[in-house]
Amino acid sequence: MNHYTVYGNTIATDLLFPQLIPCIAQTADIVIRQGVIPDHILAEAEHSAYAFGSSESYLVNKTCYLYVENGRTITYRTKPGANENYLKTYILGYGIAMLFLQMGQLAIHCSAVSDAKGAILICGESGCGKSTVTTHLLERGYTLMADDMAVLAHNKEGKAMVMPAFPYQKLCRDVVEQQKLDQSRLLYINEEKDKFLVPYQGSFFTHPVLLRGIILLSLSVRENDVLCRPLTGIDTFHAYTENLFLRHLLAEKKYQVPVGPLCLSFANAVPIWNITRPVQKDTLTQVLSCVDHIAASL
Repeated sequence: MNHYTVYGNTIATDLLFPQLIPCIAQTADIVIRQGVIPDHILAEAEHSAYAFGSSESYLVNKTCYLYVENGRTITYRTKPGANENYLKTYILGYGIAMLFLQMGQLAIHCSAVSDAKGAILICGESGCGKSTVTTHLLERGYTLMADDMAVLAHNKEGKAMVMPAFPYQKLCRDVVEQQKLDQSRLLYINEEKDKFLVPYQGSFFTHPVLLRGIILLSLSVRENDVLCRPLTGIDTFHAYTENLFLRHLLAEKKYQVPVGPLCLSFANAVPIWNITRPVQKDTLTQVLSCVDHIAASL
């Protein structure tokens, strides 16, 4: 078995994950392995491609079956002709997010950076500028914690902590070509969005970091200028529910037990700022100015 450290946990797996940080361990918090999918899960999968439960969850697609148990084990079974890179992407995405939900922790679709004061999450839908803002903060001296998904957990004192992912960034093909990176040495991970996993060259820490704030990016066809405002009330709750990694699969269940209460438990923990920019004009300078102002205030 191969052992890695990710999201504050030790993983034992029969797969090779070149993007994860190797470690030496006698025991593991999480086990990922090929195995038998229970008959009752196979029967359910005939009618639904996924389901969530406190002790059993599953996902079925063209690549594989993923069966998640008790916040500890992910069993996979590939389908004929499956692409192993896609399998690994599904495991580290949907599979891990389902597993941590069983553990009472939230997987957030975001980038995450940190400094001596704590971590900042950068959230928003595809195309809103997460990569640009993340790169800007890294150039300002922040350290990468996650690119695409971070995990939130409460520590013993009840404070919100960010569990770091792995030292890689997901870059679109145009960015890879612009930076003149050797594509033959990169891991191609997403046919739909045409992305590569690119090693992060800066320092990377594997320990949990206090969450100090969230920057939520959004686009508007109505506004002509950049709007920057702190979120309050129910908007803070929706900032979590609408940026869950599993939000599309959960649908209305993201407002129910256990997900809804988990989102509420984090909603008042840290400040959340929203930066809305118009789609019809170049406002990069103003957006980054807002980012610097927010980061300094958190």
